[in-house]
Amino acid sequence: MKILYASDLHGRLGAYETVFERAVARGVSTIVNGGDVYPLGPDLFAVQREFLEGYFPDYLERLHKEGIAYLATLGNMDLRGHDDLFRRVMAQAPGAHCLLEESTAFGGYTFIGSAMSIDGPFSLKDRCLRDTADSAPSSSLARVLVSDHSGIRGIDDWPGWVRKLPTLGEHLESLPRPKDPEKTIYVLHQPPLGVGQGIISSGIDVGSEAVADFLARSKVLLSLHGHIHESPFVGGNWRSKIGRTTCVQPGQLSGSESVTVLIDLESLEMERHY
Repeated sequence: MKILYASDLHGRLGAYETVFERAVARGVSTIVNGGDVYPLGPDLFAVQREFLEGYFPDYLERLHKEGIAYLATLGNMDLRGHDDLFRRVMAQAPGAHCLLEESTAFGGYTFIGSAMSIDGPFSLKDRCLRDTADSAPSSSLARVLVSDHSGIRGIDDWPGWVRKLPTLGEHLESLPRPKDPEKTIYVLHQPPLGVGQGIISSGIDVGSEAVADFLARSKVLLSLHGHIHESPFVGGNWRSKIGRTTCVQPGQLSGSESVTVLIDLESLEMERHY
């Protein structure tokens, strides 16, 4: 079984079309999206809802007509307030499988996804958790924002708020458990620490200790990540290993460009294109 993996498209229609064209040209049966699915914009709530109600369902229908399945989780810039809508759109689209903190059996494999990331110095905190119990809440660059179905609102006491939430490590333990690790693929928006997949422009590794520990213990076949667009381009690695698990973090570009990785799940042969 061959899949085409991409992450962090951020609603860029040209990038979505590039992924579509590559999937058709390569004859793959499945596209996997690792999160940050929706567009950015000044009215974030409205822009993301419009994408979910307009372009995205049509895109899934076009993929279905080509015989291509679509598996996706979300990411830290995808508003939590639209989660119910995302799940409905995915449920109504033939061949689409939601991986938002859940699993799906497909093509002889189990895919398990999560959109959560570690707390960082940015405003939108919908999907942010402390990495471990020893991790301190971050200092944000602006007022902390979260969303629900009614819109986006501010949080005045972020340190107090986030300390009441589970850590990322605890959250990962709550995900569905794989019955056969050798046939399991995790799709985790947050990359792990220590394998060169969370390298920011300054050279610092902002990967997750909790994700790295979780993968080392889970011993699954494959883990797919995103979030840190520049990592493979600033000295990081797009392909690494943690124990028995092969980790893939393609990185991402801008505009209509898109980084994708073609993966043969049987042989784990891979080709990265951009």
